[in-house]
Amino acid sequence: MRHALAALPALVCAAQEADLPAQLARIEGLPTEQVRSLQAKLALDPAPAAKKAYHELHLAYVLASRTRQEDPKGSKELVERTLKAFEPSQDPECRALVGALLGLKISASPASAITLAPKAMGIFNDAAAKAPGSPRVALLRAVHLLHTPAFAGGGAKVALPLLEAAVALAEKEPAPRDPWAPAWGRIESLGWLAFAQAQDGQVAAARGTANRALALDPGNGFVARMVLPRLEGK
Repeated sequence: MRHALAALPALVCAAQEADLPAQLARIEGLPTEQVRSLQAKLALDPAPAAKKAYHELHLAYVLASRTRQEDPKGSKELVERTLKAFEPSQDPECRALVGALLGLKISASPASAITLAPKAMGIFNDAAAKAPGSPRVALLRAVHLLHTPAFAGGGAKVALPLLEAAVALAEKEPAPRDPWAPAWGRIESLGWLAFAQAQDGQVAAARGTANRALALDPGNGFVARMVLPRLEGK
């Protein structure tokens, strides 16, 4: 009995590590420290490098996005390192994240938009053509346009129908057979749609969409941090 009890911590730890792909599917809504913790867990995980590559890229994008205000230098360096490592990838899911990283690079240096904005949109359009059923590709493309000035062809009104399309794609996407395949997008698409609706002044619609996201993930950090504050008092 003593030996069985002694083995319990190891079994629990193994179960937690086995669930790592499922945790990686939730990183957009997790606190930054948990995202960093997942980054460390992923680095130590014995899964093949090819299985982990997408998630390494996704984690880097999330951390660079989260830290660009408090640590602009560190965020910029992370973007540059990640682009250097992953820009050659031809996988459409990875390409969409590369486009999103270029968006972060533009936000840190608006003058670079002259050359980087067309490059980023070319990457998004190519990824969408190669993976038309991916809600993540559709979402990242829509978010990029949401943060693009209206005079340059972006803004909430342009992004809204694309975000609605991302929601629809996420709702009908089947669960992947490979646990390491990208599997996020449903809650995130709803969160960003609510964000864009709020930005466009569609308060009632934004509340309804935010509630749909929270019904799937009551503690979702993105909705709590980025959407609900925009709706307070409205």
